[in-house]
Amino acid sequence: MESIEPRRARETQRQRIDAAMEALSKLLRDEVSDRRKAVKLLEEVYKGKAIQPLRGKAWPEDIWDKEMATLYVIAKYALVLDEENPDFFHKLFNYEETLEETANIVRERPVEEARKLALFMLGGNIDDNTVARLLRVITTAVVMGFKGENELIELLRKLGKVFPEQERTVRKYARYFIALRVAQAIAAGLIRSRIDKEAFKQALAAKIGLEKIMPDDEYIAFIASTVFEVPRKRLQRILSIGEERKRK
Repeated sequence: MESIEPRRARETQRQRIDAAMEALSKLLRDEVSDRRKAVKLLEEVYKGKAIQPLRGKAWPEDIWDKEMATLYVIAKYALVLDEENPDFFHKLFNYEETLEETANIVRERPVEEARKLALFMLGGNIDDNTVARLLRVITTAVVMGFKGENELIELLRKLGKVFPEQERTVRKYARYFIALRVAQAIAAGLIRSRIDKEAFKQALAAKIGLEKIMPDDEYIAFIASTVFEVPRKRLQRILSIGEERKRK
């Protein structure tokens, strides 16, 4: 059972989906399939609408290139551009296509076979940034309601087995996903109290089944306010935030 059903997930992402649609419309209109130009346009559209990229607390240098995963998901699953305009789609989103195909290989193939094929797909080397970007493509589709949550959970469980040297990165990403999903559930009105929050968080962590992946409430609050624009006053009713400062 999904923790957030697809329609509600998309409702929390309406502004981001609209921004992605606008960016894709401009790219198609001007026949722009150059990656760097597309990334720059995406950044301009987001900033013009005061929309943050999907993220945790970090702001990496390549955050806008990473946010191309959002354009990819909308282009493929909402607009079906991989079929309607394959030349444009494959040229602009070659990397995200490779990442999604690799994610499917990791999920579906036996461990040793999955490792060999994934290394081949990704040029013989997989670092922590590549792992995070692979997970990001699937996460974006889940958060936007185009993929089921269980697909990402299966990937998180399997990825650490296929690439045990990346287990720490996988657990760190699982922690981020739980925080992101709890924040989204708050934005969707599914979590209304601290009891709801704790039950939701514990249930999702148990489904994933990895160690040391429980996010704290401050981290959830940051994502809820930054990515989902949930008012601080509402977050204070649901999350244990700022209580140390209050006691002081």
